[in-house]
Amino acid sequence: MNFIVPTDFSTNAKNAAQYAAALAQATNSGIRLLYIVSPPLIGSDKRNFSYKKKVTDAIKEAEIKLEELCREIKIKYTNIKCDYIVRVAETVDGIIAAAVGNKADFIIMGTRGAGLIKKTFWGSNTATVIENSSLPVLAIPERAPFLPPNKIVFATNFHDSDLKDIKQLSAIASAFCADIIVVHVVENNERIESEFSMIEYFSGLVGKATAYPKISYRVFRNENTEKGIELFIDSVGADLLALSTRDRNPFEKLFNKSITKELSFHSKIPLLAFRVQETNGDSDF
Repeated sequence: MNFIVPTDFSTNAKNAAQYAAALAQATNSGIRLLYIVSPPLIGSDKRNFSYKKKVTDAIKEAEIKLEELCREIKIKYTNIKCDYIVRVAETVDGIIAAAVGNKADFIIMGTRGAGLIKKTFWGSNTATVIENSSLPVLAIPERAPFLPPNKIVFATNFHDSDLKDIKQLSAIASAFCADIIVVHVVENNERIESEFSMIEYFSGLVGKATAYPKISYRVFRNENTEKGIELFIDSVGADLLALSTRDRNPFEKLFNKSITKELSFHSKIPLLAFRVQETNGDSDF
């Protein structure tokens, strides 16, 4: 696997890079650091000498810092490949384009805090990348150290696309012999009996999609899906939360918050968000 790791050289972003390096070493993967140079001014004349100098100077400064960060990573994690690239673009678009262009399997980046989180610029960028990237995004909370995952929770609404995601998640879980706990949160107005039947049927589909043996299934009741997921991961001592996020139409974006986006701000543990190219009737995430 190959990971692309955007950085702004903050403590938070450097921690995410260290996390990515540890994960890469454990999974025999490589990492590519990415720095985005934002255009100095919207509407600036790119032929202007001052514009070109600002961009050139920013690229040179970034390359020096990236070289140093790569060197630090290679000293600590001797068995991984680490290199870097610099792109001139708007931050979110540049991250996504670089990840796709470099054929990354995952984007790994930091997001600030846990619990009652402050939605900072970099944390907001991470949430926006999650909402718009076609690639899986692993969001690392501020100061979260790398811990080999023992329990991974995958939150599901029983959609076909979740089968592909659980199969891909199994590749990470198998590297650590980790348990995958597939959970469906039942809100209070739903009949729990029918949800038990659904998860039993869904488990059969998962069994056909992947032979990974350490997968179990749970139904968890809570009046709010987001809160239910948070309570469940706390109750089982999860090390990683995974779920699928989907395209939302403009009406939904106006009136409904994205559960995945909110969890990217509030999760105390790393959040792995898979992308669904949705068909009618797909995920609420």
